[in-house]
Parts: sequence; C-alpha cells; structure tokens
Amino acid sequence: MPDRRAHHYWDGDRVMGRAYRMLEAENKTIDVGTEAWDVWLLFDQQATWGVDGPPQAVWWEHQLRVPPPERMLDPARFAGKAAELRRKPQDH
Repeated sequence: MPDRRAHHYWDGDRVMGRAYRMLEAENKTIDVGTEAWDVWLLFDQQATWGVDGPPQAVWWEHQLRVPPPERMLDPARFAGKAAELRRKPQDH
C-alpha cells in the first residue's frame, strides 16, 4: 500500500489473529473462529494498542466462511471506507 502510515509485519506467532478473533459488526460481536485471517481492518487516527489489547477496527471485511456475508470483502467498498477515514481531519 503506497501510504507512509501503512506498515506490514509478519506475525508468525499469530498474535494478531487471536487478538482479532472477536469482531464487532452492526452492534453484534462476531466470532470468526480460532484466529482471524483473511480479515481486512481499518482504524481511525486515534487507534492505539493499549494494555487491554488491540484497538477495535472501525470497519472490517473478510474472506472467511463465517458470517456475516454482508462483510465479505468488496474491494471497492473497502477502498471507499478507507478514503472516508483519510478525509477525516486528524486530531493531534
């Protein structure tokens, strides 16, 4: 991704997959299985990893065999959600 704010890391111990096993969507908690993989996450500018665990994504989509089907990855929709987040003013 050509954005200086985006970082890519290898998680051989699957820490992130386990941390994002439970995701929020439409005011419901979705259990994606033992680990979240093939899950695309978007965060706002204030997202930080705290002592209580990772931040909640403001939007996510997946390529899994679990519900919800309305969150199945749609690249155009995902790009639109990312663009919306980029347009929001940053709070410093």
